[in-house]
Amino acid sequence: MRGIAFYGKGGIGKSTILSNVIAALSAGGQKILQIGCDPKHDSTRLLLGGFTQTTVLEQLNTTGSVSLGSVMLTGYNSVKCIESGGPEPGVGCAGRGIIQTLQLLRDQGLDTKQFDYVFFDVLGDVVCGGFAVPMREGYADEVYIVTSGEIASIYAANNIAKGLKRFSTSHGKLGGIIGNERGTRNEREVIENFAKKIGTEMIAFVPRSDLISQAELHSKTITEFASDTDLAKVFLAIADHIEHNQNPVIPSPLSENELDSFLHEYCYDSKVLKEIKFSQPTAPKNNEHQESAAKSTLTPLDSQTTNKKTQKACDREPVHGCSLSGAFNVISQIKDAVALMYSPQGCSYLSFCTHLHQSSFPGSESPYLPNLLCTNMNATDVIFGGTKNLEETLQYMQKRFPLQPIFLITSCPAGLIGDDVDAIVSKLTTEKQKIFHISSDGVMGGDFYSGMFNAYQLVAKQFIDDTISPENDTVNIIGEQNLSTTANLTFQAISQILYALGLKINCRFIRQTSLDEIRNFKKAKVNISIINHPTISALTDFLDTHFNTATIDAPIPIAYKQTAEFTRAVAQYFGKESLAERLIEQAKINYEHEMAQLRPNFAGKKALIINSHGCNIDWLISTLTDLQVSIVKVSLSDIAYPQERPIPKSNKEPKVHWSMTELEEAIRPSQPDFVLTTGPVQLLNDVACASIPVLPLYGFYFGSWRYDEKLF
Repeated sequence: MRGIAFYGKGGIGKSTILSNVIAALSAGGQKILQIGCDPKHDSTRLLLGGFTQTTVLEQLNTTGSVSLGSVMLTGYNSVKCIESGGPEPGVGCAGRGIIQTLQLLRDQGLDTKQFDYVFFDVLGDVVCGGFAVPMREGYADEVYIVTSGEIASIYAANNIAKGLKRFSTSHGKLGGIIGNERGTRNEREVIENFAKKIGTEMIAFVPRSDLISQAELHSKTITEFASDTDLAKVFLAIADHIEHNQNPVIPSPLSENELDSFLHEYCYDSKVLKEIKFSQPTAPKNNEHQESAAKSTLTPLDSQTTNKKTQKACDREPVHGCSLSGAFNVISQIKDAVALMYSPQGCSYLSFCTHLHQSSFPGSESPYLPNLLCTNMNATDVIFGGTKNLEETLQYMQKRFPLQPIFLITSCPAGLIGDDVDAIVSKLTTEKQKIFHISSDGVMGGDFYSGMFNAYQLVAKQFIDDTISPENDTVNIIGEQNLSTTANLTFQAISQILYALGLKINCRFIRQTSLDEIRNFKKAKVNISIINHPTISALTDFLDTHFNTATIDAPIPIAYKQTAEFTRAVAQYFGKESLAERLIEQAKINYEHEMAQLRPNFAGKKALIINSHGCNIDWLISTLTDLQVSIVKVSLSDIAYPQERPIPKSNKEPKVHWSMTELEEAIRPSQPDFVLTTGPVQLLNDVACASIPVLPLYGFYFGSWRYDEKLF
């Protein structure tokens, strides 16, 4: 069996030429299968006498399965015919449809070995992954490119040659160029020279003829309609060349500059060009240029709130996870909302399992199950567009959750196929039940933190009541880490400090929060951010700008010293300094008592710190200092938090990636008594090692190693 693909620009006559070549080839009794790989599904029409057959994808979309007997018909001279088909124009992914068709045919037991030839008729305007399948996955041994002398056709042919070069075997795959006359200037010469330029030959030139139109009107090939004509001999010659061709080549496609030079040399009429007067573009005035440059620097965020912090959080390179999971991380914490993922089932499964893992960890708040549904996007949705599936799922949700808002989160495939999600949302949204689209598009929409920020913004804009006035002694908590297994313990520590200062928590934005609490967000007099992260900094900037709120710039309360600074910063805002000092003094007594118990085990010891995650170790350095431990070296990653306390340069060494050999070389000369690390815990057998928590607990008393005396 030989697999042969015909590629060419859409509308160039590729299907007509292929059908005629197959008809000529079949006259010799060859067993042939033709597979049309074009959404227009008109490749086999002439071989079937004008009959338009059911396509593979049409049957898949209608019945959910494919029967080989109903999609493979017998045409002229017993040629077997299959049409892939594709989605309606403007939706879905036709390229993915080609992939799915060939997989389905294999699954249905299509044995290509029973044929002498299997021909693929493939659209060639854009050689994307799907349309490139016949040339790259072992289906086609040879490829023939159909082109005219028109510029667009030559351009498409060169692009196809680029794809062929990528996927050719060591013996090559390009069988030659077939010219199809359109009546352009020097057309035969243009095609012949283009073929030579890319390292092949023009094997035939199909002349422009009314016979082809007449044969198509009768739904026949030239072999059947006018077998004794010179035109029929052209197709016989092509068939003969294909049958005996043993020398496919690896093409050498032209670069953009080379192609442009070629087109100017062969396609443009220099006499005509001289007669055309080209106007020179007027240069913009200085102020126009400056205005244009200013516009080009705007980020996709609201220009009124875009600043250095929001740019840093949302316009940087993706670094963690996908935006779909980040958006769900926020929406899952709204107790009276419903989330729908327009995604494959794996996306929702992983997000839901992550939520359950966090909720079930010891010390977590009472676990609850967020209302999460998924459209279970599959290959059919990707090929034909999934808007029908999406609309039906949303309608089901509206019946099941009639009083709750629906947050629609989109995934990578939804972004790739370009479904008009907003049109469905607009159609189904009612006054009683709103549907909100968070355009995350999985990894296409950025990283985990971008998804979080988009969700935070949407929720704030849609639900915060801007008319509410603040109440005294009330705060909002911003930036709880929902995926941290210590999130609840951290909140308890923060709550104890706030309650001791006589303050009450109005809204946790957003963790296990109701929509009413979000609506009443502005009842708080001030926001308190409890994490130092660019996304949360961007969020507080956004909230302060849009809703005229205020955020306390306080250190993260980890261990005694930082917690004392945090307490003072909050108390100063509310005029409760004396209350704060009493609280800090009592904590200091307890802290010093504990330090006194531990100091005999630590005083005079030497410690080496390896902070490979770049996490905050202010608390660690201050606690070691209070224990009278000598820090012989601190090795940091290049993303260390900027607020780390200064360390003498001789003791501070930047390092990102450590091998075990490098670790040993770094540790032994310093001869530390113990190593504290965010990396592997057991580094050396003869040196005590302990891990540094990447997300340490908050409060006055964390960081004093109550349970680590076993090291000494």
